[in-house]
Amino acid sequence: MSVVPDAVTENSNRKGQPYPMQLKWHFNQVKGSADEEINEADIISCVEFNDTGELLATGDRGGRVVIFKRERDSKRKHKFPNYSVFCTFTSHEAEFDYLKSLEIEEKINKIRWLPQTNQARFLLSTNGD
Repeated sequence: MSVVPDAVTENSNRKGQPYPMQLKWHFNQVKGSADEEINEADIISCVEFNDTGELLATGDRGGRVVIFKRERDSKRKHKFPNYSVFCTFTSHEAEFDYLKSLEIEEKINKIRWLPQTNQARFLLSTNGD
């Protein structure tokens, strides 16, 4: 997988610290042959970096979360980072809300990383509004 930024202008992160420049991200990942039909459940519905940018979590319409880890390569110090799959898990499955009489889809709507207080890393994901 490659995540390639384009430089735009100066901006700041959530903590108000300035980034050297705002980056416009382009994501492109192909599994299988290019002429295969796209499965609706495999379409990415949200993306979230952790505070350090070392981890990238993506959620899809099938309820899966894939976490990518930035590759450490001393030869690529000044190039844009590459990320490889770190882990994958199913976060949500489709279910029926009997109180509201409606189906809850498995699509991941938001992912948020929790502040890291030790070596463990935690995130929250939601399939609701």
